[in-house]
Amino acid sequence: MINIMAKIPLKEHRQMLEKNLKVYTQDFDSDRLIKTMIPHIRKDFNKVRFNVSKKQILKKIILLIFETQDNRPFFHVEGTELPLCWNTPDDWKYNYIRYEWGHLPSKNQNPESKNVIENVGLYSARCNQHIQAGMDIKELMIYGGILAQRISNVLTNRRKLFDTPQWKELIKELRS
Repeated sequence: MINIMAKIPLKEHRQMLEKNLKVYTQDFDSDRLIKTMIPHIRKDFNKVRFNVSKKQILKKIILLIFETQDNRPFFHVEGTELPLCWNTPDDWKYNYIRYEWGHLPSKNQNPESKNVIENVGLYSARCNQHIQAGMDIKELMIYGGILAQRISNVLTNRRKLFDTPQWKELIKELRS
């Protein structure tokens, strides 16, 4: 049987991404990232009722995390003809990155830290499923080169963010 709803080829998806000026930020135009983050932090924030006010705080937190990644997917690297970050095949129809929440210490290897807000990052599906693929973020450093440099830069930015009064105040507000 022929699938008349066949997915577009990966190269075409990557070309669509390349042409979109808002490719890395368009997913922030909705509340999808807030809704998808809540299950990842629910256990650590089990007493929090995610009403409109709390979701606004969460949105600020998400934007700060994204800034530590230079407003790109966690493993984004430059220097190729087409983007090396892309969506899951079901989302190849989109011309922007639909982010997934990845866990820096892998939730498979570190189930105790999977609900900690400081342990999540914004990944493309390709980054989450093919690059990290269940490994701890530090295990990826062995690959060296541009990927190791990117990881190092983002981790440094995150450490700085988590030490700021702004971050600490937002977490306090989220918990209150």
